[in-house]
Amino acid sequence: MNEDIHEAAARWHVAQQHDDMKWCGFTCWLEADPRHRLAYDEIALLDARIDAALPGPAVRGGTSEMPMRGFPRWAVGSGIAAAATIALALGIGFQGEQPEAPAAREFASAARTTRTVQLAHGVTASLGAGSRLSEPEAGGPMRLRGSAFFNIRHDPARSVVVEVDGYRIRDVGTRFAVNSANGVLSLSVEEGTVALQLPGQTSETLVAAGQEAIAQAGRVTLRPARVANIASWRSGRFVYDQTPLALVAADIARYTGQPVSVSGPAAQRPFSGVLAPGDRQAMVSTLTQLTGLHAESDGQTVRLVDRTGG
Repeated sequence: MNEDIHEAAARWHVAQQHDDMKWCGFTCWLEADPRHRLAYDEIALLDARIDAALPGPAVRGGTSEMPMRGFPRWAVGSGIAAAATIALALGIGFQGEQPEAPAAREFASAARTTRTVQLAHGVTASLGAGSRLSEPEAGGPMRLRGSAFFNIRHDPARSVVVEVDGYRIRDVGTRFAVNSANGVLSLSVEEGTVALQLPGQTSETLVAAGQEAIAQAGRVTLRPARVANIASWRSGRFVYDQTPLALVAADIARYTGQPVSVSGPAAQRPFSGVLAPGDRQAMVSTLTQLTGLHAESDGQTVRLVDRTGG
């Protein structure tokens, strides 16, 4: 693959650590050439593998000295070109020069974009904006960060497992959506049955077609789900029905690429309504009008707080 493409992919990957990331430009670059998305996936995987290969942070006096993540640890002070040399020295190439296959395939969606990927064993995953999915080459559970809709071909001889924020979702063949943030998980099943296992537990909760499971604080609540609204972001809008505000804020943050959080008990408050995609200011403004929450900003993060101080 053209070295200039990999250079651009690396720079876009680094740029995402900054508040002034040009998401529209990144999206246009991804869509301009299929090789761009492939190169970006390779760079993202390279970053994860090199980060894992480097020594952990030093510990002094019982506290960890964490590296700054404005840039990937391996790129700090070295530049993109030098980082490639470091990668080769570690035996990790940009284009798979080494005979061994990568440990996992990494897929990511940028802010304001969704992405559909074909995985092994007849699995299709649609990633919500700002989400990431890892698929091990040698089998094992997939790992999700963010939101996704899965369409899994029925095969009684095997099950598909998705892990997200410590939750474990097991499926034989179905269609379901997952959204997770800050320890809160929503699992909505459109077709079939899915088994949900909470962090630190061995028992499973079965979630059937037309049901949604809301898991938080070690508990699972099952309730009816409107199938037409499952993963509504696929049709260009965000529809919520008694959804914890922690997940709503996470959707806004991932979609806009800018941090949004909910403070205190309000994070678990259920919200019903429709949000139109837009910039952070517009989406937060709509949410505050519908919920009565107050938006506070420190210049980077918008924090939603209860007007009564909750």
